[in-house]
Amino acid sequence: MSEQRKNRKRGILLAGVLILAIAALAALYFWLKANGYLEIFTSVEALQAYVRGFGAWAPAIFILLQIAQVIFAPIPGNVTTLAGGALFGFWPSFFYSTVAIFLGSLVAFGIGRYCGKPIVYKLASPAIVDKSLNVLAGKQRLTLALLFLFPFFPDDVLCILAGLTEIPFRRFALIALCARPWGLLFASALGGASLRLPLWAMAPIGLGGLALFLLG
Repeated sequence: MSEQRKNRKRGILLAGVLILAIAALAALYFWLKANGYLEIFTSVEALQAYVRGFGAWAPAIFILLQIAQVIFAPIPGNVTTLAGGALFGFWPSFFYSTVAIFLGSLVAFGIGRYCGKPIVYKLASPAIVDKSLNVLAGKQRLTLALLFLFPFFPDDVLCILAGLTEIPFRRFALIALCARPWGLLFASALGGASLRLPLWAMAPIGLGGLALFLLG
């Protein structure tokens, strides 16, 4: 079998898995929306109570919600991660969130790579898409890694946008795996009461992150 046929089969398999993943997550999202469950994402306490209600299945539901929030912008990632820290504790929450965010990032990248701008424009604001693509232009690998590390940047949208660039899938996966867990580490510790910082202490951290971003 030629290398070209192998690559074609691999691409078809990857596209099939991507379509199934998108369909499952879309079904979960619209089910939550139709039953009014999106309101649970308005507070950490509400989301925590909802996930706890699944008992032994709570970790699996939490992981699915974390994957969905990477792709669907109306679901805020900071609320889900903080709730996970409060519900499962620091280390379990960090593990669940890292697995979920990494998988969600790969799905989001695949959406951008295989579906193109028309679908991306429906998932994110066209103005944000165009502006972020301009930011990613040039040294894409370094810029993407720095933006993932920068606090409060819409890094979930970046995963979809990265699929529109020339970054190879494996390289994107490595960048996401190395850069994205750091924010989850902080949020899981904050939600799990392992870390309590006053506002005056958070300001220097944010300024330090901005300085590193500008330096990069």
